[in-house]
Amino acid sequence: MATKFLTYPLLKSINESSIKAKRNRNVYFDRLPLEDDDTRYPVVFSMIHNDREIRTQIMLSGKGESIFLDMSFEEFNALPEAEAGERK
Repeated sequence: MATKFLTYPLLKSINESSIKAKRNRNVYFDRLPLEDDDTRYPVVFSMIHNDREIRTQIMLSGKGESIFLDMSFEEFNALPEAEAGERK
């Protein structure tokens, strides 16, 4: 089963879109231990929210740190996917 994920640039782009759309869950990058590298941040939970968007939970580290980000259906459906165990 494939897992959706975000890269740092994709996370920033979708976050900016979420802020402009005035969605409820956004990311404050100044409070996060994220870097602009090739790390993949997996979506570990998603649900339809308000019948207009998807609420996602995104894992930031192996220590269980995660964030929530609301995005459009189109953005969610366009997220890249990786198979379990797939390397970069």
